[in-house]
Amino acid sequence: MSTTLPLAPSQQMMWEFMTALDPAHPGDARLVVVEFRRLRGTLRVDALRQAMQDVVDRHDALRMRFDRIGADPAVTILPHVESPLEYVDLTGLPPAEQRARVEQIAYEHRNVAFDPGRAPLWRAALVRLSATEHVLALCFFHMVSDGWSCRVFVEDLCHAYAARLGAVDPQPPLGVDFAGLAALQEAELAGGGIDAATRAGWWADRLRPVEPYQLFPAPSPAPDVALSAEVATRFAFPPEITAWLRPAARAERTSPYVLLLAAYLVLLSLRAGRRRMVLGTTTLGRESPLSRQLIGQFTNNVYLPATVDPHAPMRAVVAAAHAALAGAIDHAAPFHRVARAVRPDFPRMRPWPDNHLFDAWFQSAASASPVLSGPGLRVEPIDVTARAAPGTPPPVRAADVPPDCLPVWVKRGSPIVVVDDDRAGGVVIRNRGVFGDDLVQGLIDDYVAVVSALVTDPGLPPARLRLPDGACFLDHTTG
Repeated sequence: MSTTLPLAPSQQMMWEFMTALDPAHPGDARLVVVEFRRLRGTLRVDALRQAMQDVVDRHDALRMRFDRIGADPAVTILPHVESPLEYVDLTGLPPAEQRARVEQIAYEHRNVAFDPGRAPLWRAALVRLSATEHVLALCFFHMVSDGWSCRVFVEDLCHAYAARLGAVDPQPPLGVDFAGLAALQEAELAGGGIDAATRAGWWADRLRPVEPYQLFPAPSPAPDVALSAEVATRFAFPPEITAWLRPAARAERTSPYVLLLAAYLVLLSLRAGRRRMVLGTTTLGRESPLSRQLIGQFTNNVYLPATVDPHAPMRAVVAAAHAALAGAIDHAAPFHRVARAVRPDFPRMRPWPDNHLFDAWFQSAASASPVLSGPGLRVEPIDVTARAAPGTPPPVRAADVPPDCLPVWVKRGSPIVVVDDDRAGGVVIRNRGVFGDDLVQGLIDDYVAVVSALVTDPGLPPARLRLPDGACFLDHTTG
């Protein structure tokens, strides 16, 4: 029997963002989570198909569809949904052609829009490269999955595969449905003895809609610019800076992540000519052992306002960033509550996405997925670049987007910094059609310089920092 329910708390922010990008067709936002695994060894394809169906039956989110599109949608959990696993046999093709086809599958998975009204809201392809090598490609609509969920999916799939071959017992039922998942999220967001009104008041005291909405200079996109296209530019810190990072963080009684976040606050403040900056970041949103066993959208965005005094030591910014992150985690709340606290007319303004609450985005990459094993198999995480086949038109062009949605797409494509899990470097992700290579290289040069200065001399005031000549990526003063 089908069950129809409202969104879970941690789905609110993502849905608001999708409907701001395209109110009539939220699936066209193409906000997805992807995972790729290499399977080495002898694979029983029939057993893997059965195992994947076992995973679908185990997790409600994999059987979800949307019955109502709008500001407050309804979702239905279907009693049964067939696994969408597609089998692609590339044996006999040269390795270069195999790699190109896998990259095209990855592109298609990312860029074919999901219809929220049709289940399943995820895709899977098993690509046979040889008798002993396969690639498993997974793509999830972000409303049903987050990055952690990909790990859960693969771990449950490996267990179910082993169970189908009689090597282990099947997993016991989870004992929680989607309604229970929503209640679990609500309970975890209400932990720590802080009531909902106090949490809302905390955000109301610290946030306001950012002005200007777009921090990074961006020309109006040309009509043929592909708005959903993203490119990542990698950067690395000098080895000596990486070696000093953890001792420097310990000396400031914080984590390397917070120290790197503080450096980005300093950089943006200097280049924008503003003392107050707000960074957006995300948390795992899984506080209990049970929540870490579930597939679903759990991540929770938080917003970190900080004041950068150009004449105070940079360690003061580190302390402010540490306090802001700790306070934001302690007062985490469903997006609708945060939005109403910060903007009381939020119900009238919808869709009103959360990127009105931050100047720029900064986050950590997910920790590396473990290598798994099954009967006769080794399951390894791999990176696959999504590449379109020659002549493929862009899925979303600026000309296709309503004018009032275009600023949301542009801010979606503005540079975000993702630091690696080992904190030795990271990537800057942005839409190259709107934000050019010179801007991103300037941001990277500046950021490496600020991190180096902060790690080696945290007592130095920002005003005395010397940034690289010609690296300015903000060519305007935003007040």
